[in-house]
Amino acid sequence: MLSIPSMAQDAPYLRAGNTEVGAFAGGSYGADSWRAMGGGNVAVAVNRYLMPYGEVSYFPGIGRERNIGGVVTRFSVPLTDFHGGIHLRISGGQSPVVPYLVAGVGGVRIGDYSITVDNRRIPVPGETKAAVNFGGGLRYYVNEVFGVRAEFKVYKPSGTLSDPFYKATVGFFFQIR
Repeated sequence: MLSIPSMAQDAPYLRAGNTEVGAFAGGSYGADSWRAMGGGNVAVAVNRYLMPYGEVSYFPGIGRERNIGGVVTRFSVPLTDFHGGIHLRISGGQSPVVPYLVAGVGGVRIGDYSITVDNRRIPVPGETKAAVNFGGGLRYYVNEVFGVRAEFKVYKPSGTLSDPFYKATVGFFFQIR
């Protein structure tokens, strides 16, 4: 009988008010091809299940070359995404492994770049487009302060870059109270 109430208590790393600060790296596919990326996030636990978050990722421009109808085009387009949303932790008690679902809204910034066509450089101004994302991940709490996180998201921007793209990341986080 005495063990039943203890099972219902929050694991120390799933308490309301815990603030998580993290960094991650990974890759994306779909914006124009595979590319590396990195970023950071901050999340605050409302309760053991809900964690609103804010996140920024940077995808450096990678030189690309396309040959369309005999015309060679060269370009390198950097991207930045910034989002806010919610992590819905699926907690089954005291386990240090916690799966979660994620959904968010924000924007994708296409940085200034240039296109070179037959050795003629054409500047293209950057633009920011609204975007939504959703996905899931897995947190592993090493202890009450430190953990590791893996995540997969699908992004759906509006406008010029309207095709969905995908992001897979692995990172670490620290919890502060």
